[in-house]
Amino acid sequence: MTKHFKLINNILGWLIGILASTVYILTAEPTASWWDCGEYISTAYKLLVGHPPGAPTFQLIGRIFSMFAGGDVTKVAFCINTMSAICSGLTIMFLFWTITKLGTKLVAKFGEMTSGRMIAVLGSALVGGLTYTFSDTFWFSAVEGEVYAMSSFFTALVFWCILKWEEEYDNQKENVNPHRWLILISYLVGLSIGVHLLNLLTLPAIVLVVYFKLSKKATVMGVVQTIGIISFFVAFFFSIGWRFFIWIFITAPALYFSVKKGTIRSKAEWGVLLSLAGSFVLLGTILYLIIPGIVSLAGKFEIFFINSIGLPFHSGTIIYFLIIFALIGWGLYYSYKNEKKILLSGVYSFIFLLIGYSTFLTLVIRSNADPTIDENNPENAVALLAYLNREQYGSNPLIYGQTYAYDPQKVTYKNGSPVYVKDEVNKKYRISDKREGREPQYASSDCMLFPRMWDRGHQREYINWLKNQYDSDSRSDKEARRHLEQRKMPTWEHNIKFLQSYQFNYMYFRYFMWNFSGRQNDFQGRGGQLDGNFITGIPFIDEALVGSQKDLPKSIERPGTNKYYLLPLLLGLIGLVFYSIKDGKNSFIVFMLFLMTGLAIAFYLNMYAFQPRERDYAFAASFYAFSIWVGFGVYAIYALVDKLKKEWVKVGSAVLITLICIGLVPGIMAKENWDDHSRAHRYTALAIAKNYLDSCAPNAILFTLGDNDTFPLWYAQEVEGYRTDVRVCNLSLLSTGWYVDQMKRKAYNSEPLPISLTWEQYKDGTRDLVVLEPAGGQYLNIKEIIEYIKSPNFDDKNQIILLSREKGYKSDGIALPASFSLPVDREKVLANNTVAIKDSALIVDELRWQLKTGEMNQVLKAYIVMMDILAHNNWERPIYYASTTGPDAYFGLEEYFQLEGLAYRLVPIKTRNRGGYEMGRINSDVLYENLMNVFDDHSRTDRINNPDAPKKEPYPYAWGGLNDPRVYNCEDNIRLTPLIRNTYIRLANTLTAEGEIEKAEAVLDRGNVVLPNQTIPYVSTYKSDYALWCLNYVQQYFKLRTPSGEEKGMGMIKDMLQSFKENFEWYEKQSNRTITIHSDNIISDFYVIGQILNQLNSKQIKKIQNELKAIRINSTADIAINTLDKRLSVGITRIQEDQQNVVRSFQELRNLLDFAQLSGNDQAAEKALAIIENHLKTIEGLSPQLGAAFRDFVFK
Repeated sequence: MTKHFKLINNILGWLIGILASTVYILTAEPTASWWDCGEYISTAYKLLVGHPPGAPTFQLIGRIFSMFAGGDVTKVAFCINTMSAICSGLTIMFLFWTITKLGTKLVAKFGEMTSGRMIAVLGSALVGGLTYTFSDTFWFSAVEGEVYAMSSFFTALVFWCILKWEEEYDNQKENVNPHRWLILISYLVGLSIGVHLLNLLTLPAIVLVVYFKLSKKATVMGVVQTIGIISFFVAFFFSIGWRFFIWIFITAPALYFSVKKGTIRSKAEWGVLLSLAGSFVLLGTILYLIIPGIVSLAGKFEIFFINSIGLPFHSGTIIYFLIIFALIGWGLYYSYKNEKKILLSGVYSFIFLLIGYSTFLTLVIRSNADPTIDENNPENAVALLAYLNREQYGSNPLIYGQTYAYDPQKVTYKNGSPVYVKDEVNKKYRISDKREGREPQYASSDCMLFPRMWDRGHQREYINWLKNQYDSDSRSDKEARRHLEQRKMPTWEHNIKFLQSYQFNYMYFRYFMWNFSGRQNDFQGRGGQLDGNFITGIPFIDEALVGSQKDLPKSIERPGTNKYYLLPLLLGLIGLVFYSIKDGKNSFIVFMLFLMTGLAIAFYLNMYAFQPRERDYAFAASFYAFSIWVGFGVYAIYALVDKLKKEWVKVGSAVLITLICIGLVPGIMAKENWDDHSRAHRYTALAIAKNYLDSCAPNAILFTLGDNDTFPLWYAQEVEGYRTDVRVCNLSLLSTGWYVDQMKRKAYNSEPLPISLTWEQYKDGTRDLVVLEPAGGQYLNIKEIIEYIKSPNFDDKNQIILLSREKGYKSDGIALPASFSLPVDREKVLANNTVAIKDSALIVDELRWQLKTGEMNQVLKAYIVMMDILAHNNWERPIYYASTTGPDAYFGLEEYFQLEGLAYRLVPIKTRNRGGYEMGRINSDVLYENLMNVFDDHSRTDRINNPDAPKKEPYPYAWGGLNDPRVYNCEDNIRLTPLIRNTYIRLANTLTAEGEIEKAEAVLDRGNVVLPNQTIPYVSTYKSDYALWCLNYVQQYFKLRTPSGEEKGMGMIKDMLQSFKENFEWYEKQSNRTITIHSDNIISDFYVIGQILNQLNSKQIKKIQNELKAIRINSTADIAINTLDKRLSVGITRIQEDQQNVVRSFQELRNLLDFAQLSGNDQAAEKALAIIENHLKTIEGLSPQLGAAFRDFVFK
């Protein structure tokens, strides 16, 4: 039986791994994805230096996989994505073998391995492995070129390796040392540091395996005692109710039985707790001493031997490592000579840990080559330490620190550690940044233990979150809300409330339930009931949680709406209970893996509300651990029939149970998750990247700001070599000296940026911030401002205060206003086509603009450098700003923008700024060419730098597949749709004004091909404002004043009304609770319908009369009216400060009234009119004049 089991186990392990890899390869994105993927693929392909703390192991293996592209650069991303798919498949394979190893140990407690038990063990592994295969979070990471798939692989491999050590320790063979597995684990841990630090969290589980094996007397009672002691202290991190629950139902029983059974007197049982404590020490030693310590000491040696002894650069580092090698050699010699086997294993483990960790040397080597992506420039041990410590990102207080309510006036500053750089002239390291007075010290009265709400920049989000937690009318909740509204320092209970409700529940448990219960949709949640929550698929539970999720209309349901009916969760809980009863020690090991990679991470990360995106990927290993229990749930069910005498019944039952569990758990998960996890055919990130770049004229400078308008562009340039003449300049990075260095170097076909500041003038710690006076009527030439800021008087000054001393400010120089000018060379801008000849009369003599930030205007180094570029560019190179960066990046220049695609070109023509997406003027010739002839085909070749390249067959779908019905359009895609649609609107509007009616209609038609209702619905609750952009589109069709234009516009309106009909039909079938939850969406629907009616003439309204009357709004309108009634009642009591919201509510009620009257919903119309009249009379009673104004607004 044993031989057969081993053979079947090995075959099935490989098969499930191959199956998982196949699924992931079939669903992998064929190119770069959003967020960090473009950067990771680029840095892997060319071994560049990515963001701290680096991922050299990922890059080295990724480089190998990229070679399978066979020289076709368009296949590189898919090859690296395939690496993630294969790593994920291997993770499943090792998970399968982990469950079978744990299962065989469990069976050994019952007796021999019978056929039924063998099938049950293998079935458990199949169900557990397949459950994790098709889980939401893991599948998401498996199909993109990011580090988390490989990190999960290392976690699974390391945990399997410790079980192999245990197996060999029990069955030792001659000349085979089982400790070789411990050494391999050390090597793998070292390698995994070069992927992600998450793998270190397996150490407590590993140490427990070792302790339970080495200690013959430790029993499950040691686990019970440990749980009792730990739970006592952990309870303090929960609210009072939960605290007493933990103490009564976990701590007290555990300690009672520990005392009763004498566990408390056993050293071996105490060893469980001590080994766990030792594992935390080991974890801390690696994380805080070995990883940074080795590099820190290398840096100190380097500085000493170069600066004090006068040796060449890198000599100190070499000497340092020679000393380490000598110490290692002595350790090996001493261990062998004195037969210290444990010490010998420890030394070997340390050696192999260093060997794995040595992948970081590749970053130093590549950084010295000055590659095009060289983040933080870690070209020596001194710079590498800051890189590993992620110093540019700052840190979150963990044990003790400030709260969001700290008083800035009480903050003092101490000196930080100086930053050293190479001085190539004097052959020494010199201080580039003394970092004097740089590290804040908060007053003790503003600090607390374990601060959970620490970020002052997110104060409003913290307060709003907690106010929603304290939402009852009880005295304590009212007092808590009052305390928070006064922005006082949070109490310990407030702190714990945020930890429990947000960091544990919302940012961990919610993700856990996504994977084992179901997911409401794939849009980021921000605490509401409409997006990002977990669901079950069981109607009465979902109704209580987030409202009904049954038979959702198209505008509400997303591909990411997934229902597992709690089956994975229930099977996992069954497995947890069963396994803990039958094999408590090993279940506790799995529990520690589950805890350390779940709640422990949530506690350590100390996340603020709200994050830029969902963070479920950080907890994937926790879901891996739970999948082990899911597997044992199968064996738990089999155990019910294992006592039967007939073996054939047990074998048949084991097969049947396995098949049923596969169908009901991973089977349902695969069915539900396929549509929103398959990224096959999706090229959107690449298409958008190319469209950004092709929005720019040759040799342009393109300013970007965030990840998604930078990393895909890096991928397009670095990997596919596309538009390398455009210099992408990220303003988030431009405040760092190392990035300015790179901008001053040539990169491919892009010449250095025209930056006049020298290294001494922009180095880190110098001119990081300039504070200017309020803007005034005096506009200063930015070249003169830059020259003044370059004055030696400001060298080594971190902040330069240029405020008026007459106003009582301490100033470092002449007071300068935040109002600027830039002269225009008329002949040059016409000659280089910055301005078309037809627009020559519009050219201004100089650009004039100002900042509008208040009494003091803080200008970061990034914008000082940007001003330097503008001043010394002399209108030579085209300058663009990505359209998604926002006002912060535009620096007040919006009135001189010209939209040429997905980027605004800076031109010397002034245009009134209307805000939002309505900035700048339109160059219809350029924009028409881009939208109609360039942007659609993502597979196009670089027409600027490689005009002779053979032409490819155009890709049949537009913008990377936005209109491809096979493509899953994720939230990142959907976010861009208003911008894209508005670009077509603006071009059509300009062409209409120019009399180009036929071209304008063609543009609008093309926009609807790119964004058809079938793939990007005109009406959607998850992007409610998109309907208004579609309505603007309709209006543009009407502006054509052609029969075909009106027909197409009316066609869009009928499609929208059909969606509203489906929405209201669904709403009308729901309970009042569900309708109330959706009240904002319902009011938004009424608002859009009202806007439709406002835009149509009577003849057009008559054409849609049937569609309007088909929409019934009885109970839906009633709840919407009641909601608006309450809002108006509250708003009118503070009408002076809340007038805008009062106006909005009146407008929404009026739109509802209009629709109700036209659609024949008389009862709703009467009620809406009565509510309007009632509130108008209230306002008239407060102020007749204001009441009259509101009456005119509502009715006229």
